Amino acid sequence: MEKKNGLNIVKLYFIYTLVALFNFSVNAEEHNHSGLALSPIADLSHATLKNESWQAVLPIPGNDKQYFIATSIGNVYQINDRDISPSPFFELKSALNTPENITLTAIALDPNFNYRERDGYLTFYTAHTEKNKKSKTKLSPENDISLPYDTVIMRWQLTYTRDQRPQLNKQREVMRIAINQAQEHIQQLSFNPYIEPWHNDFGLLFVGLAKSEKLAHEALYAGTILRIKPKAYGVRGYSTPVNNPFSKQASILNEIVFIAGQKIIHFDWIKKGSYSLLVQLQHQDNHLLVKAKIGEDWRKNIPQEQIKQQLASVDSPRKTFLYHGRELKSLWGKVLHLQTTEDIWQLQASPLFPEFTNTETDQQGPFNLEPESKIKQTKFSLHQRLDGELMLLEHNNQRLYSLKQPQIAPSKTINNESSATNTNSGNAFAFIAFTVLMLISYFWYLRKRTHKQQHFLHEQWANFDIVPEKKSIKLYKRHEKNAEKVIEILSLTRSELLLNDNVISTVDAHSAQSFSNTLETQVLAIFAKENQLKMIDEKQRKIQLRLTNAQAETYLFCLYFRVGNIRHTKLKYSKVINKVIDWQWLFSQYIHPTTTSKRKIKVNVETPKPTEPSTTPKPTEPDSATDINANKVTQSTEISDQDTSHYNTATQGQSHKSNNDYVDADTRLIAALDKLVMMKKQGYLDESEFNMAKSKILKDLANESRSPSSKR
Repeated sequence: MEKKNGLNIVKLYFIYTLVALFNFSVNAEEHNHSGLALSPIADLSHATLKNESWQAVLPIPGNDKQYFIATSIGNVYQINDRDISPSPFFELKSALNTPENITLTAIALDPNFNYRERDGYLTFYTAHTEKNKKSKTKLSPENDISLPYDTVIMRWQLTYTRDQRPQLNKQREVMRIAINQAQEHIQQLSFNPYIEPWHNDFGLLFVGLAKSEKLAHEALYAGTILRIKPKAYGVRGYSTPVNNPFSKQASILNEIVFIAGQKIIHFDWIKKGSYSLLVQLQHQDNHLLVKAKIGEDWRKNIPQEQIKQQLASVDSPRKTFLYHGRELKSLWGKVLHLQTTEDIWQLQASPLFPEFTNTETDQQGPFNLEPESKIKQTKFSLHQRLDGELMLLEHNNQRLYSLKQPQIAPSKTINNESSATNTNSGNAFAFIAFTVLMLISYFWYLRKRTHKQQHFLHEQWANFDIVPEKKSIKLYKRHEKNAEKVIEILSLTRSELLLNDNVISTVDAHSAQSFSNTLETQVLAIFAKENQLKMIDEKQRKIQLRLTNAQAETYLFCLYFRVGNIRHTKLKYSKVINKVIDWQWLFSQYIHPTTTSKRKIKVNVETPKPTEPSTTPKPTEPDSATDINANKVTQSTEISDQDTSHYNTATQGQSHKSNNDYVDADTRLIAALDKLVMMKKQGYLDESEFNMAKSKILKDLANESRSPSSKR
């Protein structure tokens, strides 16, 4: 342990040294200029706007030349290869079929927008404000007072191909919240971009709701961020995640995940921090940039240690972003917002964590936006692409730009200055060459050491399904729903179960050893022992299955992989154990049908405890569990007959205890029969085996239900 920690410290110092050298080498070049160049993306003047302005830019996943751009009244246009459509393909007012003047307050694309087979394909969400409407699922104040407005989230699904104009296909209401004033609406809709599709929190919609001064005593209206799953659930258009932090507090709605107690202007995610938010607040006359965590309630006060920056106060608040891109090295790890100085637009960049920065090199002045920033009539707004790079929307001239590092033109200097410049350039080149060499060496070592860990998941099969009627198994690649390959079970000769690269169970056609109840117990004990170990210091836990056919070809599955507290595969530890144990039984029955023993099926049903002291007779031995052919079993369960004849010999307690016995017998019967029905539906029990097991269970439970009366 100490050796590993020492190695980590050495690596950290090594990285810090490289970063310092790198900053020193590039700092001279960065100080030669204080501007950022504007590279045009599209001319928006071909679109006809009527009493509206541009509001949001939505990059389309999978196509860096295609964008959706929305206006303040909810008209959405398409930008394709620098050209904007002259008319909107989506009009919010027409889609809602309402005569009201609708204002779009937020818009977001579903993270599955580009994935055809997933829920959320070609789907986007909007938030708007309208007059009050009756709704059974509307979120409203605790005293049920009638408020004049509603802020509404809608879900829209399109249908179109790359070269076609999008068309509206489906629509439905997701959420409706009663509000007191029109400006107290939903301000932001966002999905966490750092949650991977296989995580449980993927696809959860974050909703930023403005603070209401009149209703600020209620949590919902105190400046909050809500988190929901925007999939229809019963009469509601959404469901609430079970891990939302305030679900056990009656005074706070389950949908809420953060309460600011102040007006929220904008929120962003801190990279690699799934539960950390960078929130821009308006506190009195100041604008604060704070680091918040899901589950915090700041209605009483804002923790001073969470305040990262105090921004300059402006009449119209501008959104602050954390730079997540890679192209502009001078902006790495910095928060960005626009400001104007003497009619010149500038991009202010400051480090998020000043305590970890070099004050001499990182505290740079604002960047001028060249060349358009010198036009007094310009009005900019800041936006981000999916890769974190920056975009600027110029509203008056209707231009969309990307921010680039400007090209430095060579300047004419005298001989002495040229000589000094050459010397400095030579020194800078030496530093750069040394830094690059060290970086290459380090990353080569790191790649060699971690290559297998980073890539083996995509090189191995992810899962398998058994097809009993065809005596075959389907093999799946990672994140795929359709089988990549189908192989016959009888073509396999060997099955090996591995835990952390160590073989713990083998079923081989060339060996007389078959799988048995004893071996199953031993394997389960190994898994249980491994599960008791704490996942600390980047400890890895891995369950694999290796199949070999007659041609010595192997199929390696990684069914479970966890590093520390992060699980990189979909199935949980217990489900994977059941799956591989069931497979070992099935495969053993196929290749050793005569020597494979019968597998016992047991269902554990918890017996209710008596509510009064009772005299318990000596329990009788339970009947042996029903034996079922092991090649048909895919669920490892046990039926254990626990004595339910606990009763009070006192006359006044006999009637109550008898009812408990009947309830317990019914519970056990339902659980056992449900398990058998499920196994029959999956094809692992034929009709005769199902009837035999059912008769055995009914007989055992009938005998057990009669035993108390006979004893009494």
